[in-house]
Amino acid sequence: MSLTLRGCTDRATFESMDDVQRWVLKALLEDSSRVAPRGEPTLERLAVAFTLRHPRRRCITNAARRWSLPLAVGEFCWHVSGSHDATFLSYYAARWADFAGSDSTIQGSCYGYRAFFGHPPRWERLSQLLRFDPNSRRAVLVFQDPDKMFDLDAVDVACASTLQFLIRDGELHAVCNMRSNDAIWGLPYDVFLFTMMQELLACQLGLELGEYHHCAASMHIYQRHIELSRRICAQPADFDFEMPVMGACEQLPAFLEGESRIRIGPEDDTAFTYLDLYWRELLAVLLWFRRAKRDAALGSALPSPGASRYERLLSLVRI
Repeated sequence: MSLTLRGCTDRATFESMDDVQRWVLKALLEDSSRVAPRGEPTLERLAVAFTLRHPRRRCITNAARRWSLPLAVGEFCWHVSGSHDATFLSYYAARWADFAGSDSTIQGSCYGYRAFFGHPPRWERLSQLLRFDPNSRRAVLVFQDPDKMFDLDAVDVACASTLQFLIRDGELHAVCNMRSNDAIWGLPYDVFLFTMMQELLACQLGLELGEYHHCAASMHIYQRHIELSRRICAQPADFDFEMPVMGACEQLPAFLEGESRIRIGPEDDTAFTYLDLYWRELLAVLLWFRRAKRDAALGSALPSPGASRYERLLSLVRI
């Protein structure tokens, strides 16, 4: 195996998440094992790993997938706010309510709760560690609850095990390890979240954004998603899309306050002009989603996304 200072050269490396998803789905459809954990028929490959060279190309543009940017941004808000409240998350995707415990909280997949909640939160301690020792190999967020792992009655167990950050050559790299990864519902949203967290930390530390590395012990699709997987593989990405560079990361609390106002506050047309354009455009996505949910409930046509950076991505969303 050929090695460089940056790592192995013979790894599966991709430019965008559209490329990653087609590669993963094609591999599962062509050469995989049939297993049925918890009685769910599944196509599976073990120890699937890849590198995303450009983490800002984290959005799925393949029209057959109909990936939801509002859900991805909403999940990011839920995680970085340190919440584990299922009501918050089910506003963006009702199916999350099925994973809630009796106290209406998400007890397994609450990665942000484990990272951003606490006094001080682990995120702050991790940041301090990297400021003190930029070459550290200890900047690891652990998402698993060992007791939940073996609880046969648990409705939700974390799929992600760890997320590690490494500073090398002035860039912040991220390495994610998953015990389990659903290539249709999980993978695109997981990578969006973890690369957003990677970029947030890079912004806070004043570093360039490095590569994102992902390893799943079990990469799989459920039998019910086989035909959808074939349609995704048959259709190339409709367009190239890269998110802008994250800026003004000190405005994250104000951004989260804006998300809360849109989700639970009165209807308004606030432009959030006090925020940097990066955060303002993401709030515009969430405001569009609120109006789309309202119009869909009334049986009306979905609102136009307007002229924005995210217009074409919003045109893919199914409410």
